Amino acid sequence: MSEQNIQATDYDPFSLEEAYKTYQNNIRKSDQLIYDITKGARGDVSEHDLLLMAVEAIARMTDNTALVQVITQALAERSANSPAESVPEQSGQSEKEDPGA
Repeated sequence: MSEQNIQATDYDPFSLEEAYKTYQNNIRKSDQLIYDITKGARGDVSEHDLLLMAVEAIARMTDNTALVQVITQALAERSANSPAESVPEQSGQSEKEDPGA
């Protein structure tokens, strides 16, 4: 059982310090994203961009660094397979406007 005893000197304080920095940075960034999502929902931010902002906030809160990439790729594949449901680009024009008219 003495082999499993962990001494305080076995911990690397620098890695703990880095972990706390990352944790604090993720809290700050996710709080900012929540503010931006709330503000954007009342403004002119597209639903697609709001979704990606929410996914990034979730990824930061859960420290899941791959989540944003996975969701972004899935949305790109989805829009490629469904041209009728493709995400409108943010060009400042409404979907009902015909740029050729």
